[in-house]
Amino acid sequence: MPFACVLISDITGSTTIYEREGNAAAVSYIEPIIGRMRAIIGDNGGICVKSEGDDTVSFFRHPDDAFRAAWTMINEDWHQGMSVHAGMYYGEIVQQVGTIYGNAVNTAARLSSLAKPGEVLVGVNCYDVMSQDNKARLMPIGDLHLKGKEEPTKVYAASMPSLAATTVIFSSAQTRRPSRTEAVELTYQGRTWRIGEGEKLSLGRSQDCDIVLDHAWVSRKHGELTIRQWQLEYSDHSSAGSVVETPDGKELSIHRRSTMLNGSGTILLGPRSTENPEASAVTFVSHTLSIQPS
Repeated sequence: MPFACVLISDITGSTTIYEREGNAAAVSYIEPIIGRMRAIIGDNGGICVKSEGDDTVSFFRHPDDAFRAAWTMINEDWHQGMSVHAGMYYGEIVQQVGTIYGNAVNTAARLSSLAKPGEVLVGVNCYDVMSQDNKARLMPIGDLHLKGKEEPTKVYAASMPSLAATTVIFSSAQTRRPSRTEAVELTYQGRTWRIGEGEKLSLGRSQDCDIVLDHAWVSRKHGELTIRQWQLEYSDHSSAGSVVETPDGKELSIHRRSTMLNGSGTILLGPRSTENPEASAVTFVSHTLSIQPS
């Protein structure tokens, strides 16, 4: 099987366009962006094997080429408030007509789903062989445990400073005393739930969910919180999306993807445009254990 660097790039903000403008108008906005993304891939020596909805799947001979394409995409001046986030990983791929398969594809997709708007996440196997100029744009953000891998994978991030808040995979990856999430307390309408390592908690309108939010804008199985390998992760499975608020007022919109969380904050189930978004607000507080270096 050939080796290649896989780049998966996804448009952020398209859901809002569909809701506000309708399908026909939204497609007229998104198609030119997909076309431009495909052109950027080709300009940097990549091959775009498919584009579905609002993302593109491509592969490159070398990680430097893939990163140049991703960097161009996240810095492009997209219209209608849209942006791009991406993930890239190097490895063996299986190429068939109209698609590619393999661990590198799965890992790139995982990184893309975790990247915030205006950000590209890069696996260590890409970083190690990249040029110094490209490395200078990246910062280490921690170790991520990926499916099918026994050891955690070091991940690096590059972001457009005016747009992206860098993904935090391990809250103190830059410090001498790292910490890990031991437990998380969640509160909704006066009730409190607590989860620890390896445990999950579901949120949604269905009575089968651990936290039930009976509002029309909340999906039956809206989202899920889990602590896996000492990392708190929130996954949105809804039709309307979720908004994560931090204590300092920053917001992150999440729609049918996952993101790592740390510290404390609020998860709003559904778009902020609802009449009473606070009615579906679930607060979380992470409890961490500091690890003393040996």
